[in-house]
Formats: sequence, structure tokens, C-alpha cells
Amino acid sequence: MSDGRRGRALLVVAVLAVAVAARLTSLHWTPLPSTLDGFGYVALARDAIETGSFPFARFRADNMVFTGVLTAVGLVTGERPLYVAQPVVALTGGASCLTAMALVRRLARTQRWRGRRVTAAMALSGFGLAVSGIYLRRTGQTDEEALALLLVPLFAIAVHRLFATDGSRLRWGTLTGLLFVAFPLLHTFSSLVVGLVLTGVLAAWLARIPSRRDAVTAAVVVGGFWVYMWGYYRLAERSLLEVPYVDRVSAYPGLFLAWVVVLAVTLVWFQRTSARLQRATVGGAVGLWFVALGANVLRTVFPGTQSTPTGLVVLVTAFAVPVAFALVGLPLASRDRRQSGPVVLALLLAPIVVVYFSLTAALTPEYYGTALRGQTFVHFPVFVLAGLGVAKVAYSDDRSPTPRGGLGSIRPSRNRVATVLATLFIVAALVTAPIAFVNLDTLAFPTGATESQFAAATFTAEHVDEQWASDHPFTRIVALYYPTATANGTYQPVARWLGGGAAPTCPTLSRHSWSTTGAHLFPAGSETTTPAALSEWRYRTNVVYDTRGVDRVWLSRPTEGQAGC
Repeated sequence: MSDGRRGRALLVVAVLAVAVAARLTSLHWTPLPSTLDGFGYVALARDAIETGSFPFARFRADNMVFTGVLTAVGLVTGERPLYVAQPVVALTGGASCLTAMALVRRLARTQRWRGRRVTAAMALSGFGLAVSGIYLRRTGQTDEEALALLLVPLFAIAVHRLFATDGSRLRWGTLTGLLFVAFPLLHTFSSLVVGLVLTGVLAAWLARIPSRRDAVTAAVVVGGFWVYMWGYYRLAERSLLEVPYVDRVSAYPGLFLAWVVVLAVTLVWFQRTSARLQRATVGGAVGLWFVALGANVLRTVFPGTQSTPTGLVVLVTAFAVPVAFALVGLPLASRDRRQSGPVVLALLLAPIVVVYFSLTAALTPEYYGTALRGQTFVHFPVFVLAGLGVAKVAYSDDRSPTPRGGLGSIRPSRNRVATVLATLFIVAALVTAPIAFVNLDTLAFPTGATESQFAAATFTAEHVDEQWASDHPFTRIVALYYPTATANGTYQPVARWLGGGAAPTCPTLSRHSWSTTGAHLFPAGSETTTPAALSEWRYRTNVVYDTRGVDRVWLSRPTEGQAGC
């Protein structure tokens, strides 16, 4: 193996190690799933292992693949799904950084860059994506979207190579077929995103004016995915399976189709227009997100949802540095019409379209969730382009013959520039990293349920036989992990109480942080009370369970007659 290949192999190992380690950080304070929805998936896998069959009665339309993965890993390792879910997600989420590096390498080769420049671009994209806060958060949470974020770029690459390659169509066709079938079973929202991505790839392919046969074949593949996806979800709805997100598109079909046209036209236009217009278009579209985030501090853009903590705005602002470098690298993708350029453009424009569809459809909590999830998918292409952008600015394009075994001549001044820009880029990504480990509505650290909190939820599920009250996380954990519990929880009494109303008159699972960072009441904003009021509440009730962890939790019953929640 040559020195160049050995160096890149070590780079790949290093990026994967950093990415996986970052996504395992939550294990320092809890071995449990790092997101609330994760308790639902591990409960499904737990029941599948215990009974020998999947609990389809509790399945959503997109629970099949991820539940199957957790079940298989649990059976192979002999560990409870509750404790293997986070390592599985860390591995799949971290692996997506390697796909970004591969795309960077292909785009850099089309520019005929020399070895050191290519390696630098790959390293910056890989390490930046490994620690970037919002992407780290979504690819490190126990959710099927973490797996989808790995597979969306692979699906786009496979379809593009299927269209553009003559000699390896069987290989790319097989991979396309597997992902074609799997995606609607994997994740509903990601299927919508990947459908838009494939539509963008198709538009770029048709713009090359292929033969009629190739054009029809490509249209059948992409159109067939849309038909299969919608057909499966309609069938799932009739089978009484829950199908999230699809109704948000079907409520505004004309608007959605209009944004699909905008996607296709913009992608083809990018391949023909000037670099300045490309940068202005994407920069303006993403820049408005920063403006909306800042405005959300003062007044919620989506009424009824949580406002943005000022500290979160400060952390997210650092993401402007990768975005700026991505704008520098954007023309490198748009000029490449045959290799990976169309894939990167489609991956960039599709989530932008999702966000603006949400903003133009309805300013409701449902579309707030759609926009919030949609922006996650833009981070992958941004860091692909940003790595290229830094390398483009930092290194001279020296095409002179290189010494034997050398990497090209890099002037000392360019070395200094490269070091400064690379440091700025990585530091900006690191500044956003805390976003992955805090609650977005309060900035409270850490996010996720600790073992003591899970034990309190378990005690409540097993010993309370009437409706009880708590905040959103506790009620969600019990509903997902203990679906057969005698009584369910609700956060409405707590929301009323902390908002200035009467205290709950039913069993209540309380926590100390309600008097500091506040109670989580998603999708609404958090509510707080004073330490004195919380202490008085504890004094006036009968405490039947108490735990002293990172955040003290206790279950109490009213001393007077209960009137229910």
C-alpha cells in the first residue's frame, strides 16, 4: 500500500473513531436510549425477543426495519435492546461521515486536485460532520432517522450510478432495489426526503438529454418509488397502522408539487448559471433560517411551540462558518454534471425545499416538527461542500509535476493559511457540539433519561393504578416502554400548575429541575416554578418514591381527597 493510501486509510479510521465516540458520549451519564422515542423502539424489540414475534398491533408503518435491527442485535449479543440501542445508533450515525468523505474525494478528483488538497478536504468534511452539534444530535439519537441519514446519500448515489454507469448496472441496480423496498418501511419522513432527492437526481439526468430508453427507465425508477411509497402508506393506513407526516403533504398536495417543481428547476438551473447566483440563492435560503431562529427568541414563528433560548442561538450561529465555506465549494458540485455533483446538489436542495414547504403550508406545531426534522438533512451536503470550500481557498492549485512520492508543492504561506482556515472550520463545528447533549427548549444538560429517572418511571408504571401527572418526558417514557401499564400519564395538570393554575390533584411524578431550568412540555415551551413553591408542594403531599440522581425525582400523592387529573 502506498503512503498516500495508507494515510487515507488511517484518516478513515480516525474519523470513524471520533464520530462513533462522539455519539457514545451520552453513555457517560446513562446507558439508556438518548431520545424518548428510543424507548418505544427498544420496547418493540424487547417484546419481539420475549414472544418470538413482532408486536404488529403497536407498530407504526415505519417501525419494521429499525425494530428488526435492534431485535437482531439483541439476539446476537444476548443483551437487552434497552442497552444495545445506543451503540447501534452510534455506529450507523458515525458511518455516515465516511460517505461524506467519499463524495468529497470524487468531487475533488473531478477538479484534478493533488493528494494533499484532496486529503485535507476529506478530513475537514469528515471530522466536521463527526462533531457538528445538530447533525451529531440527530445521528446519535436512538431513532430510525439515524439509520436513514446514513442511507439517504447511499440511495442517491446508487440511483445516480445506475443511470450514469454502463458497465456496473447490476451492482448498482441491486443496491437500488434493496433501498427502494426498505425505505418506506424504515422511516416515513426520510422517505419523503429521499423521494425529493431522487427527483433532483432524475432532473439532472434528464437535463443531459439521454436516450429515450434511458430517460424512460430513469423516470420509471424514480416515479415507481413515489408510487410504491404512497401506495404502501395508504395500505398501512387502511390496516390501522399509524402513518406520520404523510398527512402533512396530502393536506397541501398542490403546494407540495409546486415545491417539487422548484427543486427540479433550481437544480438544473444551478448547473448552468453563475457561481454568484448559486451562492446568493442557497445563502439567502439558509440565511433566512438563522433569521427565523433569532426571531423565535422574541416571538415563536410557529405559534404554540417553544421559543428559542438565547444560548442556543449563539451555538447555532457557529454553523454559519461551515455554511459560508459550503457556498465557496458549491460551484464545484454544480460544474460536475456526470460524477457526484448532481447527487450533492439534490442532497442540498431537497431539505431546503422541505423546510420552505413547511413554512408556506401552515405555521402549526405539526409543520414545526417537519421543518425541524427537514433542516437536519442539509448538514450532510453542507459539510461535503464546506470541506471542498476550505481546501479550495487554503491550497494553491499547483498542477506542476510532483516529486516522486510527493504530494505537490505547497508554499509555506499557503501552509499557514490552510492551518488557520482548517482550525477555524473545526473550532466552529466543535462550538456547536453541545447542542447534541442539551434540551433544546431549556439548554438543560444532560438530555435523555438517566437510570434513576427511568427507575422512577418504572415504579410509577408498576404501582400507580389511576391517571397520574408529570412532564412530557416521563409520560412519554411510560407510554412507550410500558404500553400495558394500568394507568397513563398526562402533562396537562403540570402545565396548568406551572403556568399559574391550581396544583395537580392526582399522583404526580415531580423533579427538582422544574424550579431551575423548567418542565419540558413539548411541543409547547417549558414552564418553571420557584424553589419555594416546589418545596411547599412536596411538603403538602405524601411522597411515596424518592430518588437522588442528577435531577432529584419523586412520586407523591395529594394528602386530601383526590379528584383525579
